[in-house]
Amino acid sequence: MPELITWAGRTLSGSDHFGKWVTTSFDGFWDSPEIKGESTDRPNADGEYDLPTYNEARLVTATGNLHAKSHEQLHAAINFLTGPMSGRLTVAGHGVIQWADAKRNSGVKFTPVTDTFAQWQVRLKCPDPRKFGASNDFVRTNGTVSVFHRGNYDALPTVTVRGSAANGYRLNGPGGKQYKVSRALVTGIPHRIEFTDGRLRVNGTVVPTGVDSADVWAVPAGQSVDFDINVLSGGSAEATITITDTYI
Repeated sequence: MPELITWAGRTLSGSDHFGKWVTTSFDGFWDSPEIKGESTDRPNADGEYDLPTYNEARLVTATGNLHAKSHEQLHAAINFLTGPMSGRLTVAGHGVIQWADAKRNSGVKFTPVTDTFAQWQVRLKCPDPRKFGASNDFVRTNGTVSVFHRGNYDALPTVTVRGSAANGYRLNGPGGKQYKVSRALVTGIPHRIEFTDGRLRVNGTVVPTGVDSADVWAVPAGQSVDFDINVLSGGSAEATITITDTYI
């Protein structure tokens, strides 16, 4: 088992002020999630139509024991573990640290066996089945930079643009894709583009205008992708492309 598993600030594997938590099984985190999609037979022909398939939510079940420091701490641990509904699930100790956001998928089981020993089980659902690791920044001013990540699944970057460009700027990606911003870029007021939703945020606030084209693109596993940042007419724009290692 991994040396440290935490969820919503709760220790599932490791030691804390309650005692020693031992995870005896941890199902669903290391596996790929189940597949969803429609299946349609080809009439009067072999097989099925090759329709798109996607990943279902990730289901994780952690089962283990608590060796509490005292009888009082055991009962305090019951209240602590059964309280949260959702939080960050982080796994460390074997290989790279990976995390996902998870919510409770059923009631938490906590069964005292002796005054200082208990068995427990936590069932979780990760609505977004992706797992994430380390983030890296790639920086370029008025030019092209190649970005990559070390996961095994498509990663969606976040781009932060700083500088001064009265007429805006554009980000060019693969296959002719382009994110073009006509809104002025002002010194000290950064622009942030989340490729998860394609929205432009100025100084932390989503703005409804100023984007002429809003293509977004993923960075596939094991490949480098070029980002080209250029002002539209005069000025300077520095792009920081943040890529988080992404796993499935």
